[in-house]
Amino acid sequence: MVSADDLNSIPGLDQNANEEKRRQALLERCEQYKVKLKDQKPHELARLAALSVREKTDGGFMLCGDYYDEACRIHWPWFAITDSSDNPVDLQTEALWLHYLNKADGHPLAGRWVNLSEIGGLFYQQAFQGYCGDKLAETWGDNIEGLRRSCLASGGWPVAGLADLAFEWRALPRLPLCLCYRMPAGPKGAWATMLFDASANHYVAADVAAIIGKSLADRLI
Repeated sequence: MVSADDLNSIPGLDQNANEEKRRQALLERCEQYKVKLKDQKPHELARLAALSVREKTDGGFMLCGDYYDEACRIHWPWFAITDSSDNPVDLQTEALWLHYLNKADGHPLAGRWVNLSEIGGLFYQQAFQGYCGDKLAETWGDNIEGLRRSCLASGGWPVAGLADLAFEWRALPRLPLCLCYRMPAGPKGAWATMLFDASANHYVAADVAAIIGKSLADRLI
């Protein structure tokens, strides 16, 4: 009989070890992002990333913006990121913010919704559709009112004219997402897809956009 210790000795099956490796990788990535940001001027960085700026009593600055409906503060020049009560955000959220700050170039929003493949995510599109759009359609089926309530509860607002149901969110200051949902019709089941503004690749890489889209789908499920 194979024991738990035997399983944990097999590469890839020790979940605690894998999670620790992932955490360390994120920490290293965050430090790399901070090094790249250290020469940025706070007001210019705020302009590029659509953040507000407050001067602090210690001579530093605080850049303010929302991650979905959570107010966050980026403390310049050391780039510690906290919530509105000055508690540190979780590591995943910190990494997303730092990535966004590194990528942001001030490009205006396009006002046009596109799928992941059109912002550089062709390689990820099929899998992304599976764990976002297809999973949402499987979960909610014809319960469109239940999905509507979930969208509202997660901070989204309705968008008219796109599908049977469409909602928009602002994941980061210049990163809108849109869910389009169609009810089952005849032999066809429900259908859903997660879309991004066509300017999204000016603010996040495609794989990061996929992570953010999945986090939204998980909220709704």
